[in-house]
Amino acid sequence: MQRRSVLAGLAASAIAAPAHAQFSLGNLVQGAASVVSAYTSGEADEIKMGETYYQDYLKKSGGLYPDRNAQEALRRFAQPLMDAADRQGLAWEVSLVKNDQVNAWALPGGKMAINSALVKQCRTPDELASVIAHEIGHADLGHGLSQIRNQTLLQSAGAIGKEALVAWMGGAGAIGAQVLTALEGPLYSLVLSGYSRDNEFAADAHILKIFARTGYDPAKADDFFHTLDRLYPEATTETTSLFSTHPGTLERIAKIEEAAAKVRSSGTADSSGWRELKAALG
Repeated sequence: MQRRSVLAGLAASAIAAPAHAQFSLGNLVQGAASVVSAYTSGEADEIKMGETYYQDYLKKSGGLYPDRNAQEALRRFAQPLMDAADRQGLAWEVSLVKNDQVNAWALPGGKMAINSALVKQCRTPDELASVIAHEIGHADLGHGLSQIRNQTLLQSAGAIGKEALVAWMGGAGAIGAQVLTALEGPLYSLVLSGYSRDNEFAADAHILKIFARTGYDPAKADDFFHTLDRLYPEATTETTSLFSTHPGTLERIAKIEEAAAKVRSSGTADSSGWRELKAALG
């Protein structure tokens, strides 16, 4: 409780700066940076973010794929993977989005989206499972919140939004409407373009944890990254939440292969829904 009070006081001091000091990186955002490293958001805030943004983000990303059977097939396929997540208190949900970009994304709180183009590129259930497990990793490991602590994201918020963010990150209570409004645009850009280098490596490693729990072959955990390398060679400048030049795809493949050699998986994977999903997408 004492640490929470100290954090709140630091945030309050940043907010109380004179009007002529302006809400700039040198003032308010710098104040946020001084408290945010010690701030740990509750799970309820992550769930609230996911529930608040999910439907709007799905629409912005292209809208739901207009085939109820395909949606249900994806959910059946993803369910064993979501059941293997570390954080079963999150509101796990996955949707198929009609979009021609090979991409997928995850919001804080366990809300995920898989683009139809990505499913079409997957040649085996292992490839799709690795993508979903990677996105589960982002939510399981709280990467959305860790990136909110990034100055670049704070810089995208308006003055009032920065004020609300500083107060929230300083421990001023549960996430409120002002903070949700301030984060909606910046967070959308983040989940579509990808997380930090370290977070991407961590989410890749999480694939192996999910594979070990669900019966998928760890040796196939990097199969989809080989597909990504074919679609987006190293010289490509395009960035998605799955592909970026930092880290490079080949580097990610090497790390996954090295780690996979030490992982054992038991049982047989439940890939229910795979055939129906692929048939629905043609």
